[in-house]
Amino acid sequence: MEAGETLTASGPCRIVRGMPGKWLRALCIALALACLAAGVDDKPPWRARRRPDVTHNQHAAERVKPEDWAPEPESPPVLDMELFTRAVAKLCVDPTPARARERAELIVKHAHANKLDPFLLGALVYRTSRCRSDKEELGGFGLTLLPPAMYQTGFRGRSYAYFVRDGSAWSERTIDFGRFAFGPGTLLRADSNLYFAAAMLAMWRDQHATVDSSFEQVPHRHFISHFIWGDKVKSARAEDRVLTDRRRLLEYYGSLPARSPLLYRGLSLGAPLDGAPRVVSSGIGFAREDGVRAHRGVDVESEFGEPVRAIEAGLVTFSGVDLPGQRNHEQFSIGETNSYDRKGMGHGGRYVCVQHTPSDGGFLRSCYMHLETVAVPYGNKVKRGDLIGTVGRTGMLRSAPHLHIELLGPDGLYDPAEILRGHLIGTPIEFDPPKKRRHKRLVVAAP
Repeated sequence: MEAGETLTASGPCRIVRGMPGKWLRALCIALALACLAAGVDDKPPWRARRRPDVTHNQHAAERVKPEDWAPEPESPPVLDMELFTRAVAKLCVDPTPARARERAELIVKHAHANKLDPFLLGALVYRTSRCRSDKEELGGFGLTLLPPAMYQTGFRGRSYAYFVRDGSAWSERTIDFGRFAFGPGTLLRADSNLYFAAAMLAMWRDQHATVDSSFEQVPHRHFISHFIWGDKVKSARAEDRVLTDRRRLLEYYGSLPARSPLLYRGLSLGAPLDGAPRVVSSGIGFAREDGVRAHRGVDVESEFGEPVRAIEAGLVTFSGVDLPGQRNHEQFSIGETNSYDRKGMGHGGRYVCVQHTPSDGGFLRSCYMHLETVAVPYGNKVKRGDLIGTVGRTGMLRSAPHLHIELLGPDGLYDPAEILRGHLIGTPIEFDPPKKRRHKRLVVAAP
């Protein structure tokens, strides 16, 4: 290159007119090396950590975005151990008092040792392992499914090293894990699993801003996403579910009151599931069975065994089983319904309907389908928030457990996502709709 030619149009190596060629070349080389050194310094001094076998569900990612959520509620400033134990037992559906107490005490001990929210750690335990210390899945082990492969390169003996950005430099920090060796056998024990999990959560909290600026991410709200994904968060839906479980835990503890009811035609409508708001996964009118029939309600993301609650006071007008073909449905006692062979069920599975009486006349009927168990018999009166069953997948062939809810009035079917907006959020998308819909057009009444 001849003296006076432009090396770059802008930046630190642009030409300086009038400078002798040899000095110009020397200056540009020095500046280029400085640019290169700065570029290297911008790169994180570790390879991206990732949890093996975690996949990204595009359908779920499109339903709700981080900005759709309100700020998460605060935890109580002082923890009552008895209330926390009961809350953890209720979330984990654990009828064994001694085991529930031990698990709750370990959660609190390790959360406090790392200045963490025990409600967050408790929610993580439920979401990842359903509170089972022998769980092995997604490359992880134990109560929080900690994956050894994701963290192995950072260990030096029983210390773990990580980096945070400190201005223009990288600062190395270490965690001393003197009590236990990090590995599958140790992680399958409750105490040692929570010992490592709480410390790693604290590490991700410390590193959150650093990894978000150093690696490509999707928008997310909380550092818990990195515990699930590693350095590169590919979906915020995992954190949504953990934070929903945290809200449930706060409700069971008693520090988070149930959401204010929604007023509709003189009725005060509550949420059908705890920890609201909850996410709608499939909308009314969506095609079913390749267009043979239309979806008559909405599906709400939920977990197997979760409590399902009446949205308002009313009379139980159906408690039984949906039957296939022309047989329609049949009322049974609670015991008969819960023992009915699921292979002989129609699309709705076990379900309950409650009739409510609006102040302006007419009626509103709410139906809750695919239940694993029903808890109320035909003819019973219920109050808003009463338990009417548990989430299941009866009547389904392929879908994961979820709650299907329908609302029916004098004008026909209503969209629960509209009537219960606020308790339910999200905009489900009908992916790959059938080319031909063979069902009659579903008419949805105005709310």
